[in-house]
Amino acid sequence: MRNILAAIAGAALTAGVAVAAHASPVTTNPGSLTASGDVKAVFAFADAGDTSQLLETSFSGVIFNNHVDAVGTTKDLGNYSGAITFVLNNLSSGYAFTTGVADSVDGFYHAFYSTHFSDFGVGPLSGAAASAVAGLSGPVLYVGFEDRRFGDYDYNDLIFAFSSTRPADVPEPATLALLGTGLVGAGVLSRRKRKTA
Repeated sequence: MRNILAAIAGAALTAGVAVAAHASPVTTNPGSLTASGDVKAVFAFADAGDTSQLLETSFSGVIFNNHVDAVGTTKDLGNYSGAITFVLNNLSSGYAFTTGVADSVDGFYHAFYSTHFSDFGVGPLSGAAASAVAGLSGPVLYVGFEDRRFGDYDYNDLIFAFSSTRPADVPEPATLALLGTGLVGAGVLSRRKRKTA
């Protein structure tokens, strides 16, 4: 049974579930993002001195500017069906970092995704951000950016929450449930075979 539980935990980790705050560069591609339905964005957290803008490649205009928009601000990005790509444009340094794409200079990924805000290691959401996130429907994905090349790689300089958005390679919850059920069934059969042998 322990092997089955370990397999389920491994499958969850493989599916992209974050488990700890980052303090080192992301060297493995976190994957592209996909969206289905009405996507709303919340400016969840800021700890950046540089001025940056959050953009989306098919959205006209700036989603957020960390020196103009307050934490807790919500923006409706419209309906999506398929790929969605966010870009953090650091106006102070001239750098731009794209979700799922390694930076051409330092070679690291500057975006980290998680379904849990606590994975960013900055404490709880502020009251304004928590209220705004509570107003989102469906599952919420947090995207944290490292806003500088050769920075501290804590991925909490700017954090945004998105509804109807997930990593493209993460299976749907029903798929994970089916996988878990199959693993449990295989474990039960294996155990029965051992008892009869």
